[in-house]
Amino acid sequence: MKNNLVIYLFVTAFIFSAGCATMGTEGVVAIGSDLYMIGGLGKVTDHSGSAVKARFFQEASRYCQEKGRSMFPVNSTGQDAGGYTWASAEVQFRCVLQSDAK
Repeated sequence: MKNNLVIYLFVTAFIFSAGCATMGTEGVVAIGSDLYMIGGLGKVTDHSGSAVKARFFQEASRYCQEKGRSMFPVNSTGQDAGGYTWASAEVQFRCVLQSDAK
């Protein structure tokens, strides 16, 4: 009986840790000519798709700054958490010269 409880707790911990490992973004993905996207699930504390979207846009801005450019948003979607679903978002952006960002 005690061994079954230990196995149950181990499996439960493994499932939760595996779920946490997939949270957030896998990074920037090129989807076209100078067109990029970031998408994924929010953190456990995120209830708003907008919060996830804002974090992804911050990551996009850092990505473009590393290239000496400015982030220009193209498109975005977000889904709030609810029921058995996590908050999620996807952002699409371009990295443009600062003079082109207007």
